[in-house]
Amino acid sequence: MNNMSTAKRTTSRTKSKSSVQTGIQPRLTSQFFAGRRKEFLRRMPANSVAIFVATPERTRSNDTEYAYRPSSDLLYLSNFPEPEAILMFVKGASGARGKSKFVMFVRPKDKMREIWTGVRAGVEGARERYGADEAYTEDQFEKVLRDVLDDAEQVLYRFDRNQHVDERFRKVWIGSANSQKTLGNPEEIVHEMRLFKTAEEIEIMRWAGAVSARAHMAAMQVTRPGMNEAQVQAVMEAIFRFNGASYPAYTSIVGGGDNATILHYIENEATLNSGDLLLIDAACEYQGYASDITRCFPVSGKFSPAQRALYEIVLEAEKAGIAMARPGVRLADIHETASNILRKGLVTLGLLPRTHLTAEGEKKALDAWKKAGSKGEQPLRLFDFYMHGTSHWIGLDVHDVGTYGTRSQTGKKRLLKPGMAFTIEPGLYVSQSETRVPAAYRGIGIRIEDDVVITADGAEVLTKDVVKEVADIERVMGSKQALAARTGIDELLLLR
Repeated sequence: MNNMSTAKRTTSRTKSKSSVQTGIQPRLTSQFFAGRRKEFLRRMPANSVAIFVATPERTRSNDTEYAYRPSSDLLYLSNFPEPEAILMFVKGASGARGKSKFVMFVRPKDKMREIWTGVRAGVEGARERYGADEAYTEDQFEKVLRDVLDDAEQVLYRFDRNQHVDERFRKVWIGSANSQKTLGNPEEIVHEMRLFKTAEEIEIMRWAGAVSARAHMAAMQVTRPGMNEAQVQAVMEAIFRFNGASYPAYTSIVGGGDNATILHYIENEATLNSGDLLLIDAACEYQGYASDITRCFPVSGKFSPAQRALYEIVLEAEKAGIAMARPGVRLADIHETASNILRKGLVTLGLLPRTHLTAEGEKKALDAWKKAGSKGEQPLRLFDFYMHGTSHWIGLDVHDVGTYGTRSQTGKKRLLKPGMAFTIEPGLYVSQSETRVPAAYRGIGIRIEDDVVITADGAEVLTKDVVKEVADIERVMGSKQALAARTGIDELLLLR
């Protein structure tokens, strides 16, 4: 991969190459967002108004706030980065161009506040840089809303995104003739749009995946016994930022040994010991779009027989899931295939009884145990080792939205189509406290995760640049470059 931090001049030879190949950080243009808003307006009901509100800033401590990240729907429709914003879409009865408009409400320009917290776009910037047909300061929201509602037959507004704006909207809505009108949810439209990624969005996600992959490769190279989980996290997140990512896409999970059996372990404070397997679930957000990668590798550079046996089962399940990803398949199908491979592998190792080769056989065995009076220890189930789904949508949110999403049974049974992007992430987790299995397998947590997007005839793996075969992992960790990185790790990480 070329150096991502170095911009290169695009030539006729590189125009067909991806940003990852050229090293040029991709960006979405203002024209791209204008086209997206046009499509949203097209999907709106005739003679309606739709409103989206920015999530509020959150206090971290006393008078400091967390770094502000706009709500994903606002980013999707406008790319506007400031808090206190409101987007309004008005569509006339005929849907004609002249009767549809995009309205923005933004913070006013304020010289003193801008000295402290940065330059604001203001009303003029909302029009000139963000494509608003009309723009007002946010204190004008109720006045403009009242006039717009008088002419609309249907209103699309989602409560519970910003309590302050909810109260302002309710004052206009309740106690007037408008309250008798139909109140719909604009997210039903925009979330269905967000489910299908365009070529431009996929290019952004491809970059995010490549940056995250580079960070995982670096983690393999620098990790050594005696390091702290947080030090590995710091190396990875520095690479995110160095290559244009604004933030981690979620709180990084860096768990060694038994910590890896905690699905959302985020303390990241333990010492990494020789013999531990390290699970890292960490990835960056670039231009608002998330990537999501999990890899596992031995702190000492070599898998133990038990670690390798469990790892190979998970890897087989993950590769089978990726091989299935294509139009017409369902996420439920991928999950069932991955689960069956995990189940068979555990039976082969003797961690599950042969009665559990199928879900039906497992259920019969558990029913028989209950019928016998539940005597003795409860038989182990696949759920005791694998307790989460295999996939979730990914996009502007790491657990992305979409009508009938991956958290619903309906969404899991929805046929996949080109442009849908999601993770494939089977795992096996054996807690140190699980005394029903041999000691060699305890304290091992394994998850292998990649991001894929459905294409016309299959799927593209957006996170393919980080190795996952056992031989490749051990080769990377034992290479001269890795030894050099370990030798210099103190100078890289610690102030002395």
